[in-house]
Amino acid sequence: MNGQLTKLQRKGARKRDDATHQASRKLADRAHTVVVEDLHTKAMTKSAKGTVEAPGQQVKQKSGLNRAAILASGWGGLERKLEYKAGALLKVDPAYTSQRCSRCGHVHRDNRPSQAVFACGACGFRANADHNAAVNILVRAGLPCAPVSARGTGAAARRGAIPWGTPTTRERDGPAVQSGL
Repeated sequence: MNGQLTKLQRKGARKRDDATHQASRKLADRAHTVVVEDLHTKAMTKSAKGTVEAPGQQVKQKSGLNRAAILASGWGGLERKLEYKAGALLKVDPAYTSQRCSRCGHVHRDNRPSQAVFACGACGFRANADHNAAVNILVRAGLPCAPVSARGTGAAARRGAIPWGTPTTRERDGPAVQSGL
């Protein structure tokens, strides 16, 4: 019975590793510089309860974090793989990136009425919460908010220079090119 559990755990670890390899490759191919929040996953997954003699701090706040989900997501593995696949990996302070308005800079917890919606209480700007946070993360890293070309240095430049979807053979060019029309 114990051998079966170990086998399942190894299988899950291999799947996580494969998923982080695929995700990091896609990100590195799309962007030369990848920006992530500098999340302290070790501290996020550490128990806050403590002992009777030394009770923990912020137990209520940490109880909302799903320790197993954080560990199973493979955040650390993804960051390590991005460090060598992407041209550059920048880490920014994650403080208030999801509560700051990307238009006016107003920060308040009420700017997030739900998990998916960002609605600024100061200027009225509304957006998808993840998109608003991503813009804040890029600004914090000192990068433009518009996507730029992925070709540069690093692993992204070593991949094929032909973008996905570009016809490279007659079969992909379609019947109009083949028939001379």
